[in-house]
Amino acid sequence: MSDDTNKDQALSADDLASVLHGLASSPGRRITSINVSGRRVWIKRFDIEPLAFAKRLHWLVSPVLFPVFLRGSKPALGEAGVERECSKMAAFQAAGFQTPDVIYRSGATLILSDVSPVLTEQLAGASEQERRELLPVLFAALGRIHGAGLVHGRPHLRDISIREGKTFFFDFEEAPETTMPLADAQARDLWLVMLPVVAAEPDADQCRLFLRAWLDIAPVAAILALRRFLGFCRPVLGLARLVPVSLQGGDLRRFLGAARFLVAAISDMDSAIAANGHRAGSQQVKS
Repeated sequence: MSDDTNKDQALSADDLASVLHGLASSPGRRITSINVSGRRVWIKRFDIEPLAFAKRLHWLVSPVLFPVFLRGSKPALGEAGVERECSKMAAFQAAGFQTPDVIYRSGATLILSDVSPVLTEQLAGASEQERRELLPVLFAALGRIHGAGLVHGRPHLRDISIREGKTFFFDFEEAPETTMPLADAQARDLWLVMLPVVAAEPDADQCRLFLRAWLDIAPVAAILALRRFLGFCRPVLGLARLVPVSLQGGDLRRFLGAARFLVAAISDMDSAIAANGHRAGSQQVKS
């Protein structure tokens, strides 16, 4: 998406003054929310936070990591970060999916429309019944995205909003599909969403319902990629039994919880592979 595509959305002099005031009032902040012409917008700066050492190290060793599922995409900073985000939003919108609107972009700064509340806030204030109604919508939307040949890259719950039955995706800052096969990148999307969901939902049967909402739609290749990754996880789960719970950090506990749940749900994946493969074959015959 080039700057030319946003010239018709150029800010008025008053709006631009509000943006400049917001930036001046929050130096060093990567993301700022302000009101412009009576509406809330988000200013994202891709030239603020230096890339953390751990992320730089991950990128440097990514080419040799196995399985490929664990590789990271090349960091996009400055104008490259704006370009990546805008390009991904344009691809999602072209395929009929919801994202924030690009209001303005200039250099390493991007201004987006507001689509809050984010899913983390929605779930925090939701009843058990509401939570169990929201999450299948999310997993089904993710399945449709993958079915359209797209990848989010880093679908944390804070990067998603569900409004009036529509799922909005944003913060497209990673592109794992550039460092691994598309199917693996899509399986990685599912894995990243599962990490917080399994940690927050104690009922495994409910988690299986969420997973099935994705399995019913997801491409067979993505499900197979997920199964391959779980094959890698099996010996890790065995070794984890040797680590006392008191020594397991939050990240490790979430990893183990999601891995154990997904390994236990492999039969669901096999059923979906058979059903989705049959459906795809039937559609090819009809066409």
